[in-house]
Amino acid sequence: MGAIQELLTINFSYVFISVFVILIGIKSIASIFEWIIEKLGLETRWIRKRREEHELLIQTSQSLTALQKQHSHDVEESNIHDQSIKEELSSFMTEIKTSVSQTQSEIRQFAENRINDRQQSLAVQKELTDSIKSIIEYNSGKDKQIDNLMVAQREVLADKINEKYKYYISIKGIPEDEVDEFTNLHTAYKGVGGNHSGDAKYEYCINHLPVIPVETKLIIKENK
Repeated sequence: MGAIQELLTINFSYVFISVFVILIGIKSIASIFEWIIEKLGLETRWIRKRREEHELLIQTSQSLTALQKQHSHDVEESNIHDQSIKEELSSFMTEIKTSVSQTQSEIRQFAENRINDRQQSLAVQKELTDSIKSIIEYNSGKDKQIDNLMVAQREVLADKINEKYKYYISIKGIPEDEVDEFTNLHTAYKGVGGNHSGDAKYEYCINHLPVIPVETKLIIKENK
């Protein structure tokens, strides 16, 4: 009972203030000690570790910034290249359509002229047959050119999907602003007859990798 009464007589405010003052004193002594060491040019293990961590943080931030700039540059060049291919393909298809239309008009006119001629000879019939055969061969050559262009386009898109796949694997996720672009790239690849390899890489990224918010990606890496 006496111990309890003595405990109740303790001035806890005084004890709290005393502990607070002691802590401030210890902090001040540590700061003065650190300042003296710094002025003398000495470096403790703790100071060296803190300096190395600070330098590593700066270096990591610079590397991430450089990587982001390089990636943006690569994406811009890729978009320019893709747009150029689309324009060339559109121009080529327009040329083919014009050529086919002109050829059909010539055949129709040629046939009408021969129909109106009642004295068709075997030579005229042979000329018509040869002309049709030549036109068929010409269109067949155009179809082959289109097939070659589709193959080239498929190879370009497959290479782009492979680049995206490797990049997303390396950063362990898909940037939020590239999800639609990656899906459109895969759709275009399927449109030109892409094979299972591109499908597998696309499906893996979409189903197994998280979407990385673009605004917080750098902050997350710096904290790590």
